[in-house]
Amino acid sequence: MKFVIKSKNRIKKLSEMTYALLKRYEVSDKDIYLFITQDDLEKYNIVFPDCNCIVAPKGIANTDNFIVDYFEENEEYIYMNDDVSKIFGLTSDAENGKKYEIDKSGFDYLIAKLFSEMKADKVSYGGLYPCDSAMYMKNAPEISKGLSLIMDPFSAVINNKEVRITEIPVEKEDGSIFIGDNSDTEKSIQHFKSKNGLIRLNKWCLKVQYYGNDLGGIVGRNAFTEQYTAEYLKNLYPEYISSINTKKNGNTSLRLKKIKGKHDDELS
Repeated sequence: MKFVIKSKNRIKKLSEMTYALLKRYEVSDKDIYLFITQDDLEKYNIVFPDCNCIVAPKGIANTDNFIVDYFEENEEYIYMNDDVSKIFGLTSDAENGKKYEIDKSGFDYLIAKLFSEMKADKVSYGGLYPCDSAMYMKNAPEISKGLSLIMDPFSAVINNKEVRITEIPVEKEDGSIFIGDNSDTEKSIQHFKSKNGLIRLNKWCLKVQYYGNDLGGIVGRNAFTEQYTAEYLKNLYPEYISSINTKKNGNTSLRLKKIKGKHDDELS
């Protein structure tokens, strides 16, 4: 299995988190693909000499689209962010289910199950529960097949050339241009739109250390750019996005409409 990670000037973070996690699960360096900028190539090659260090264009959307172009149609890989530290499962006790960190056999099982479910339903995207909370996980269905949010930090991909992420230029208050995106939401929508279904396994989740400022650490992001980007995508996908939720710190999230997948009835 290929493990695809985009990273920018975060060697220490990658080394201590996602890379260390994959090494605990005995993933070979030759199966790790690091998509980085030209400026970072020499540094990453020194620290990760046996990984595949690949120069991608700058920008989150450009990098995501480059990754789709890089791999063959229907090629399988796990897409990850560079700041994942743990993967949890949920114990089977319906009333008192608790999180536990999965071991290598659990990791191998999780990946096999993701791709098995995706292939059975002929969809191209799958992932885990988006919230690190045993309370919410135990109340969720085991599998969601309709439109749902698949989070970037760990997602299973059967490469789909129809999926393209939008770069959203935002003119900030000081006149500078910020390139916005909401890749988690847009990828989920586009994969669903293309294949009429997704797979989300709701009894597994991640621990991810988002970084930097209160809005997730993307340089230049603030409440204004968050709101603009959210409104842009809501207008772009009105049939899939129902509303925008804005928190006190200015961080926004997009609420997806409840739309069944082609195999949802099999779960009833």
